[in-house]
Amino acid sequence: MIYLISTRLVATLVIFLLSCQSEPTPEKIAKTEVIKPKENAYEGLRNIALHVTPEQLDLKLSTEGTEVYGVIMDWEMNGAVATTAAYSTGDASMYTSTGGGVIGGGQHPNVNTAAKQLIVLAQSFVEKAEKTETTPLPQTNTVKFYFLTNKGFYSGEEVMTNFENSSSKWLKLFEEANNVLTELRKTSEK
Repeated sequence: MIYLISTRLVATLVIFLLSCQSEPTPEKIAKTEVIKPKENAYEGLRNIALHVTPEQLDLKLSTEGTEVYGVIMDWEMNGAVATTAAYSTGDASMYTSTGGGVIGGGQHPNVNTAAKQLIVLAQSFVEKAEKTETTPLPQTNTVKFYFLTNKGFYSGEEVMTNFENSSSKWLKLFEEANNVLTELRKTSEK
């Protein structure tokens, strides 16, 4: 059953990636900005997503314990990477290394709720992650999670096979991040 869920998630991502490659209409854009492939700013957008500070988000974080305020999921698939970024403010975006994506999704209630749920869940996963100073892209058929916290970066990674066979300790986080991706896709289809 998880294999079917993972297959659906992959299919959703592929459909989303393909839909980002067509010229957006005003009806599709609504208030969410769609990045056109010819304006591929992937590296810069990913870098911004990874280095957003609590101050830039107007957050006041505790100085005690480790508090997650952002999650970045990099998903490598067939030589391309899709990056989903979500923050405790409810803001969320997704962009691809091949061009395309959605930024500013948090202004839509469905995306805002999904992003906040991901951050709440991520708090229970940060203890499974390792402290890191670097944020490289994932290897082939791998998903990397980066946790933005008041104590710096933490990361975790998993190969897709372990999501498909339900053996991954990151499975619930992967599913919740894909819920954010699904909600972003819905906003771009309107």
